[in-house]
Amino acid sequence: MKKLLIAALIVITISSCATTANYNETVKSWEGSDINRLITSWGPPSDVYTMPNGNKMYTWLYVSNSLVTTNYNQYLNRLETRQIQYWCKTTFTANQNDVIINWRWEGNSCRSAKK
Repeated sequence: MKKLLIAALIVITISSCATTANYNETVKSWEGSDINRLITSWGPPSDVYTMPNGNKMYTWLYVSNSLVTTNYNQYLNRLETRQIQYWCKTTFTANQNDVIINWRWEGNSCRSAKK
C-alpha cells in the first residue's frame, strides 16, 4: 500500500509541472527562429495559410480522446453524463524570410513541463 501511495504522489507531482504558463514560454521561445527548425522539431503542421502580405501562418492542431464522466446528481435524483474533449491549436506566423514573428495558442490542453 505504501508503494502505491508513493507512486501516486510521483505521478501527481510530475503531471502538476505541466502548465499553460510553461506552454506559453515554450511557444514564445520559438519567436525569431526559422520556421523550418520548428517544423523539424514539431513535425509537419496541420495547416498552412498564406496571408495577402506573403507571410505564412503554420497551425498545429492536437485533439485527444474525450473523457466521459458520469455522476449521480442527488438533488435531481438522476445520473448526469459529461463529455470533455481535450485540444490545443497553436499557430505561428512566419515572414517572407521564414522567421517566426508571431504566435498564439488556444485550447484546454495546451500544457508543457518546464524545460
